[in-house]
Amino acid sequence: MNPIIKNKILGIGLLIFFLISSQSALADNNSIFSNFRSGLLNIIRMIDYWVGGFLNYKQIQEENNVLIFQNRALKSLLIEYRDLKDENELLREALQLKKTKDINFILANIIGRSPLNFSQTFVIDKGEEDGIKVGQAVIWGGKTLVGEVIEVSKNFSTVKALTDTEFKVAVFVGDNKIEGLFKGNGFLDSYVDLIPLKEQVQEKDQVYTSGLDKKFIRGLYIGEVKSVEKLQDKIFLDIKVEPALDWTKIYQVLVIK
Repeated sequence: MNPIIKNKILGIGLLIFFLISSQSALADNNSIFSNFRSGLLNIIRMIDYWVGGFLNYKQIQEENNVLIFQNRALKSLLIEYRDLKDENELLREALQLKKTKDINFILANIIGRSPLNFSQTFVIDKGEEDGIKVGQAVIWGGKTLVGEVIEVSKNFSTVKALTDTEFKVAVFVGDNKIEGLFKGNGFLDSYVDLIPLKEQVQEKDQVYTSGLDKKFIRGLYIGEVKSVEKLQDKIFLDIKVEPALDWTKIYQVLVIK
């Protein structure tokens, strides 16, 4: 309890007690005054107890607010640490790819995403001044394809994700490098088209860019085969693909120059 407030309460109580005692003495120890004095002392004790409890509650509340602030500060530092860790891992894998393929990259942050019911695109914080051009491949983790730059302004660019219905790229499927055309399909499964029924494609076969369409470099990983079917009256296999990356869950990308 706050010592100053407590002393004030005790002082008031003693003053009242003194006045009542004086009146009691003048009344020759009248029992009425004696009972009144006893009741008053009990009231003073109750007030002292209540005020003390209230002040203790206020102190606990203030300490709790301090702990909440410190907890939020620690969470903020943890988020910053995770962001730096992700960025370092991204750059490390990119540098490894650069050594093997001699490719230059531009690191960019995702600063906006389109509503998924309209299109599957996102905006990055790099543009013409940074060397971004329409048609450049956008990747993550040094080798995983995310999408393609479709619009560039001075300081910002728009990227079409590989799951967008208008996205397509030439690919190889499996170890035998079966040629096909990967297509995004919005909310539905992405797929590989133009692979004849005679070809042996299996679930879990990897799908990656072939470079045969001169669009992107060869070897950018897209995902793996989810299912393979031979549909009636179709001349091509129905191949569903599970993309390796959920582009809505990342916040940084690399643009291949």
